[in-house]
Amino acid sequence: MIHLATTQYPIQYTDWIPYQQKIEDLVSAAQRQGAQYILLPEYAGIELGQADFKNDLALFQDIQPKLDTYKNFYQKLAVKYKMYIQPGTIPVAADMPNRFYNRAYFFSPNGKIGFQDKLNLTTSEKSDDVIIGGIEQTLFETALGKIGIAICYDSEFPELVRNFTRLGAKLILVPSYTPTVTSFHRVHYACHARALENQCYVLLSCAIHPVHFAGVLEHPNGQAGLYGPIDEGFPDNGLLAQGNKDEVQTLHATISYEKIDAIREHGQVNLFKDFQKELINNIKSVSI
Repeated sequence: MIHLATTQYPIQYTDWIPYQQKIEDLVSAAQRQGAQYILLPEYAGIELGQADFKNDLALFQDIQPKLDTYKNFYQKLAVKYKMYIQPGTIPVAADMPNRFYNRAYFFSPNGKIGFQDKLNLTTSEKSDDVIIGGIEQTLFETALGKIGIAICYDSEFPELVRNFTRLGAKLILVPSYTPTVTSFHRVHYACHARALENQCYVLLSCAIHPVHFAGVLEHPNGQAGLYGPIDEGFPDNGLLAQGNKDEVQTLHATISYEKIDAIREHGQVNLFKDFQKELINNIKSVSI
């Protein structure tokens, strides 16, 4: 069994010292309950900036000099608590002026660091003309199995998660920031669908509570959750755990890859195996 922790997390601007203490308290509490992974939400890293910037560009620029300190802190934290930490996302400067990736770093208890950039941008992210999409997916091969990261909107694209599971991932991490109830439900149902069609686990984190995001007061909301297949040995609705809506909370749950292997081999349906990739390029068109 693997013990996971995911968060319903309030983004609150603060100075570096209290920020470190808040995060270490969160990680240490999760570790005391047995967590081997912990997941924070998308854009959690903007806490390194300040609330009074009037646009995303100014906020993201303010964060850049603090990135090395941020990465060193989480690297040491993962080693100290012997946990895999995905601290949500943070803007990282791209190789072009005034453009940034929405990046999810992944910290290993062995001291290694990887990352996944958000690939698909929402309409609001595009409209700012500051964030750019990433260009590749990263499969993380950990001591606890292979995992993929699908950042918020990326979870709504079946092909991206299928790429991970075809390469052996049985756990997908989804750090999210959903400023409306509608956007939360899109991600929630996408996580359900990805777990169903890939017969895998999907772990969702949510930002909650009002936050000034570059001069605009937003109201991110949601419920963190763990989603699994809908088959024998799993809940009838595939929802293995879910937090209390919009409450600050760390949600704990356990997973078993052996259970995934069992239903992929002997389940009521074989969604993972029965997907016929070759049919994608074998579509004919007829006039009737």
